[in-house]
Amino acid sequence: METKDIFIVGAGGQAKNISLLIEQIGGWKIIGFIDDNPEKKGEIIRGYSVLGTLDKVFSNSSNYEGRAVVLAIGDPIVVEKKVEILKSMNRGFYFPNLIHPSVEISKKDVEMGEGNVINAGVVFTTNIKMGDFNYFNRCSSVSHDIILGNYCFIHAGVHLSGDLTIGSKIWFGVNCTIIDDLKIGNNVTIGAGAVILKDVEENAIMVGNPAKLLRYKESK
Repeated sequence: METKDIFIVGAGGQAKNISLLIEQIGGWKIIGFIDDNPEKKGEIIRGYSVLGTLDKVFSNSSNYEGRAVVLAIGDPIVVEKKVEILKSMNRGFYFPNLIHPSVEISKKDVEMGEGNVINAGVVFTTNIKMGDFNYFNRCSSVSHDIILGNYCFIHAGVHLSGDLTIGSKIWFGVNCTIIDDLKIGNNVTIGAGAVILKDVEENAIMVGNPAKLLRYKESK
């Protein structure tokens, strides 16, 4: 089977998980990791090298034009900024959707943009529309009739119930649950184990069961 080159932007724990995911999917050749910390250059992570920083790796070499790139960063705001930088380089990079073979998903029932990463054991049902660069960790679930924006980070064990409208740049903590028929605004953080029972305003940090407002973040 012909393999395609792919770079991983980030060199932390999430990058390790994504490198394993890529191996399990098959068909890809991991060229290496790219990280903001110049001191990491030359490190070996799961058998792959940290090549350097984004500007150093991509700015001077035409050898990497048209390659696939995956973002392995847990902060939605940072992911958005890195994507903007990569696209501004006009080097023909593309951002594949990486989906573990065990994921329960139907092309007929799930519409998605680019750069989404879906790990093992995730379950999607029907009438789901999502944007770009969303990250689904292991064993999360997405029920029916959901609209999901861009740059959302869904931790392991998160359960999104039906009839939800969810914005962009949202961080869902481990094992949190969103009940049916709610709206979640942009730039929201939902703490681990939180149970959301009502609509959530933009920039809110929600914690607890039932979830309560901890404070508001600055607008992004």
